Amino acid sequence: AWVPGVSGAEAQALQQSAQTRLQAAAQAMGTELGSPVVARLLAGRASAAVAAEAAACGAQLVVIGARGEHGLAEAVLGSTAERLLHSVACDLLLVREYGGRHYERMLLPTDLGPESRKALRRLRRLLPTVDSMLLHAYELPYENKLAYAGVDAARLEDLHRRAQAELQLALQALAREVGHSDLPSACKVVHGYAPAVIAAQADALGVDLIALSAGSRSTLERVVLGSVCLHLALESPCDLWLVRSDE
Repeated sequence: AWVPGVSGAEAQALQQSAQTRLQAAAQAMGTELGSPVVARLLAGRASAAVAAEAAACGAQLVVIGARGEHGLAEAVLGSTAERLLHSVACDLLLVREYGGRHYERMLLPTDLGPESRKALRRLRRLLPTVDSMLLHAYELPYENKLAYAGVDAARLEDLHRRAQAELQLALQALAREVGHSDLPSACKVVHGYAPAVIAAQADALGVDLIALSAGSRSTLERVVLGSVCLHLALESPCDLWLVRSDE
Protein backbone atom coordinates (compact mmCIF):
# COMPACT_ATOMS: atom_id res chain seq x y z
CA ALA A 1 0.00 0.00 0.00
CA TRP A 2 2.94 2.37 0.46
CA VAL A 3 3.89 2.29 -3.26
CA PRO A 4 2.23 5.38 -4.80
CA GLY A 5 0.04 4.74 -7.84
CA VAL A 6 0.35 0.94 -7.67
CA SER A 7 -2.79 -1.13 -7.22
CA GLY A 8 -4.74 -4.04 -8.65
CA ALA A 9 -2.75 -6.46 -10.79
CA GLU A 10 0.50 -4.53 -10.27
CA ALA A 11 0.15 -4.73 -6.49
CA GLN A 12 -0.60 -8.45 -6.69
CA ALA A 13 2.48 -8.96 -8.87
CA LEU A 14 4.64 -7.11 -6.33
CA GLN A 15 3.21 -9.21 -3.52
CA GLN A 16 3.78 -12.48 -5.39
CA SER A 17 7.34 -11.48 -6.28
CA ALA A 18 8.09 -10.60 -2.66
CA GLN A 19 6.56 -13.87 -1.43
CA THR A 20 8.63 -15.90 -3.90
CA ARG A 21 11.88 -14.20 -2.92
CA LEU A 22 11.09 -14.44 0.78
CA GLN A 23 10.34 -18.15 0.53
CA ALA A 24 13.59 -18.77 -1.35
CA ALA A 25 15.52 -16.90 1.36
CA ALA A 26 13.79 -18.94 4.07
CA GLN A 27 14.66 -22.21 2.36
CA ALA A 28 18.29 -21.16 1.95
CA MET A 29 18.49 -20.15 5.60
CA GLY A 30 16.84 -23.39 6.69
CA THR A 31 19.44 -25.37 4.77
CA GLU A 32 22.26 -23.39 6.40
CA LEU A 33 20.81 -23.75 9.91
CA GLY A 34 19.71 -27.36 9.50
CA SER A 35 16.18 -26.63 10.70
CA PRO A 36 12.98 -25.31 9.09
CA VAL A 37 12.49 -21.55 8.77
CA VAL A 38 8.97 -20.11 8.54
CA ALA A 39 8.42 -17.20 6.14
CA ARG A 40 5.79 -14.50 6.73
CA LEU A 41 5.09 -11.61 4.33
CA LEU A 42 3.67 -8.61 6.20
CA ALA A 43 2.25 -5.31 5.00
CA GLY A 44 2.70 -1.92 6.64
CA ARG A 45 5.45 0.15 8.22
CA ALA A 46 8.38 -2.14 8.97
CA SER A 47 8.83 -1.31 12.64
CA ALA A 48 5.14 -1.64 13.51
CA ALA A 49 4.66 -4.85 11.50
CA VAL A 50 7.75 -6.52 12.94
CA ALA A 51 6.89 -5.52 16.50
CA ALA A 52 3.37 -6.89 16.13
CA GLU A 53 4.62 -10.18 14.70
CA ALA A 54 7.26 -10.50 17.43
CA ALA A 55 4.58 -10.06 20.08
CA ALA A 56 2.24 -12.50 18.36
CA CYS A 57 4.81 -15.30 18.16
CA GLY A 58 6.45 -14.61 21.53
CA ALA A 59 9.84 -13.83 20.02
CA GLN A 60 12.85 -13.62 22.32
CA LEU A 61 15.04 -11.86 19.75
CA VAL A 62 14.40 -9.68 16.70
CA VAL A 63 17.25 -9.59 14.15
CA ILE A 64 17.48 -6.94 11.43
CA GLY A 65 20.14 -6.07 8.87
CA ALA A 66 22.08 -2.82 8.84
CA ARG A 67 21.09 -1.95 5.27
CA GLY A 68 18.12 -2.54 3.02
CA GLU A 69 18.46 -4.31 -0.30
CA HIS A 70 18.52 -1.00 -2.18
CA GLY A 71 21.22 0.61 -0.02
CA LEU A 72 18.83 2.82 1.92
CA ALA A 73 20.49 5.51 3.99
CA GLU A 74 21.52 4.27 7.41
CA ALA A 75 19.69 7.21 8.95
CA VAL A 76 16.44 5.64 7.77
CA LEU A 77 17.41 2.26 9.16
CA GLY A 78 18.53 3.83 12.39
CA SER A 79 15.06 5.24 12.75
CA THR A 80 13.57 1.76 12.19
CA ALA A 81 15.92 0.25 14.77
CA GLU A 82 15.04 2.98 17.26
CA ARG A 83 11.30 2.47 16.73
CA LEU A 84 11.73 -1.28 17.17
CA LEU A 85 13.65 -0.75 20.39
CA HIS A 86 10.77 1.28 21.74
CA SER A 87 8.07 -1.11 20.53
CA VAL A 88 9.37 -4.67 20.91
CA ALA A 89 9.47 -6.32 24.32
CA CYS A 90 12.41 -8.58 23.47
CA ASP A 91 16.07 -8.18 22.52
CA LEU A 92 17.04 -6.51 19.24
CA LEU A 93 20.13 -7.49 17.23
CA LEU A 94 21.33 -5.18 14.46
CA VAL A 95 23.61 -7.13 12.11
CA ARG A 96 26.09 -4.97 10.26
CA GLU A 97 28.06 -7.62 8.37
CA TYR A 98 27.51 -11.38 8.42
CA GLY A 99 30.78 -13.27 8.10
CA GLY A 100 29.54 -16.78 8.87
CA ARG A 101 31.47 -16.97 12.12
CA HIS A 102 30.77 -16.97 15.83
CA TYR A 103 31.26 -13.93 18.02
CA GLU A 104 34.71 -13.97 19.60
CA ARG A 105 35.00 -10.58 21.35
CA MET A 106 32.28 -8.31 22.65
CA LEU A 107 32.18 -4.91 24.26
CA LEU A 108 29.76 -4.45 27.16
CA PRO A 109 29.05 -0.77 27.84
CA THR A 110 27.38 -0.19 31.20
CA ASP A 111 26.09 2.74 33.22
CA LEU A 112 26.62 0.67 36.41
CA GLY A 113 22.87 0.76 37.08
CA PRO A 114 20.52 -2.10 38.04
CA GLU A 115 19.10 -2.61 34.53
CA SER A 116 22.60 -2.94 33.12
CA ARG A 117 23.52 -5.45 35.85
CA LYS A 118 20.60 -7.66 34.88
CA ALA A 119 21.53 -7.48 31.20
CA LEU A 120 25.17 -8.35 31.91
CA ARG A 121 24.14 -11.41 33.92
CA ARG A 122 21.96 -12.62 31.07
CA LEU A 123 24.67 -12.04 28.49
CA ARG A 124 27.06 -14.05 30.63
CA ARG A 125 24.61 -16.96 30.54
CA LEU A 126 23.90 -16.64 26.81
CA LEU A 127 27.51 -16.12 25.63
CA PRO A 128 29.70 -17.67 28.35
CA THR A 129 32.73 -18.34 26.13
CA VAL A 130 32.95 -14.96 24.38
CA ASP A 131 35.87 -12.75 25.44
CA SER A 132 34.27 -9.69 27.05
CA MET A 133 35.34 -6.19 28.02
CA LEU A 134 33.23 -3.94 30.26
CA LEU A 135 33.22 -0.24 29.40
CA HIS A 136 31.96 2.78 31.30
CA ALA A 137 31.97 6.22 29.68
CA TYR A 138 31.69 9.18 32.00
CA GLU A 139 31.58 12.97 32.07
CA LEU A 140 32.13 15.07 35.17
CA PRO A 141 29.03 16.73 36.64
CA TYR A 142 28.85 20.33 35.35
CA GLU A 143 32.06 19.71 33.42
CA ASN A 144 31.54 22.46 30.86
CA LYS A 145 30.41 24.93 33.51
CA LEU A 146 33.52 24.22 35.57
CA ALA A 147 35.70 25.11 32.60
CA TYR A 148 33.70 28.26 31.87
CA ALA A 149 33.93 29.21 35.54
CA GLY A 150 37.70 29.34 35.26
CA VAL A 151 38.62 26.18 37.17
CA ASP A 152 42.25 25.59 36.27
CA ALA A 153 43.45 22.63 34.22
CA ALA A 154 45.33 21.03 37.13
CA ARG A 155 42.16 20.95 39.26
CA LEU A 156 40.12 19.48 36.40
CA GLU A 157 42.79 16.85 35.83
CA ASP A 158 42.67 15.94 39.53
CA LEU A 159 38.87 15.59 39.36
CA HIS A 160 39.19 13.31 36.35
CA ARG A 161 41.85 11.20 38.06
CA ARG A 162 39.67 10.73 41.13
CA ALA A 163 36.57 9.94 39.08
CA GLN A 164 38.39 7.39 36.94
CA ALA A 165 39.88 5.65 39.99
CA GLU A 166 36.50 5.37 41.73
CA LEU A 167 34.69 4.26 38.59
CA GLN A 168 37.37 1.69 37.78
CA LEU A 169 36.88 0.07 41.19
CA ALA A 170 33.10 0.14 40.76
CA LEU A 171 33.36 -1.41 37.29
CA GLN A 172 35.63 -4.21 38.53
CA ALA A 173 33.22 -4.92 41.39
CA LEU A 174 30.36 -5.10 38.89
CA ALA A 175 32.36 -7.49 36.70
CA ARG A 176 32.87 -9.84 39.65
CA GLU A 177 29.21 -9.55 40.63
CA VAL A 178 27.83 -10.56 37.23
CA GLY A 179 30.36 -13.29 36.51
CA HIS A 180 32.71 -11.56 34.09
CA SER A 181 36.45 -11.18 34.50
CA ASP A 182 37.37 -8.42 36.96
CA LEU A 183 40.90 -8.03 35.61
CA PRO A 184 41.77 -4.35 35.12
CA SER A 185 42.43 -5.09 31.45
CA ALA A 186 38.84 -6.33 31.08
CA CYS A 187 37.30 -3.21 32.67
CA LYS A 188 37.80 0.14 30.99
CA VAL A 189 36.71 3.63 32.09
CA VAL A 190 36.89 6.34 29.42
CA HIS A 191 36.00 10.01 29.57
CA GLY A 192 33.68 11.39 26.90
CA TYR A 193 30.23 11.34 25.32
CA ALA A 194 29.00 7.77 25.75
CA PRO A 195 27.86 6.90 22.18
CA ALA A 196 31.05 8.26 20.61
CA VAL A 197 33.23 6.55 23.23
CA ILE A 198 31.50 3.20 22.70
CA ALA A 199 31.84 3.30 18.92
CA ALA A 200 35.49 4.40 19.09
CA GLN A 201 36.42 1.74 21.64
CA ALA A 202 34.67 -0.99 19.65
CA ASP A 203 36.67 0.02 16.58
CA ALA A 204 39.97 0.25 18.47
CA LEU A 205 39.47 -3.10 20.22
CA GLY A 206 38.29 -4.90 17.09
CA VAL A 207 35.25 -6.45 18.77
CA ASP A 208 32.61 -8.45 16.87
CA LEU A 209 29.67 -7.31 18.98
CA ILE A 210 28.53 -4.43 21.16
CA ALA A 211 25.90 -5.52 23.69
CA LEU A 212 24.24 -3.07 26.04
CA SER A 213 21.13 -2.88 28.15
CA ALA A 214 18.00 -1.49 26.54
CA GLY A 215 16.47 -1.13 30.00
CA SER A 216 12.77 -0.49 30.40
CA ARG A 217 10.65 1.77 28.24
CA SER A 218 9.83 4.69 30.50
CA THR A 219 9.49 8.11 28.87
CA LEU A 220 12.80 9.42 30.23
CA GLU A 221 14.75 6.30 29.29
CA ARG A 222 13.32 6.41 25.78
CA VAL A 223 14.75 9.90 25.29
CA VAL A 224 18.19 9.15 26.73
CA LEU A 225 18.51 5.60 25.46
CA GLY A 226 17.14 6.46 22.05
CA SER A 227 20.00 8.88 21.37
CA VAL A 228 22.63 6.33 22.44
CA CYS A 229 21.12 3.46 20.48
CA LEU A 230 20.44 5.54 17.38
CA HIS A 231 24.00 6.85 17.41
CA LEU A 232 25.36 3.31 17.71
CA ALA A 233 22.98 2.01 15.02
CA LEU A 234 24.58 4.55 12.70
CA GLU A 235 28.19 4.50 13.92
CA SER A 236 28.86 1.04 15.37
CA PRO A 237 31.64 -0.74 13.45
CA CYS A 238 30.17 -4.14 14.36
CA ASP A 239 26.92 -5.87 15.30
CA LEU A 240 24.81 -4.24 17.99
CA TRP A 241 22.75 -6.23 20.51
CA LEU A 242 20.24 -4.24 22.56
CA VAL A 243 19.37 -6.36 25.58
CA ARG A 244 16.15 -6.24 27.52
CA SER A 245 16.88 -6.66 31.21
CA ASP A 246 14.34 -9.38 32.01
CA GLU A 247 16.18 -12.24 33.72
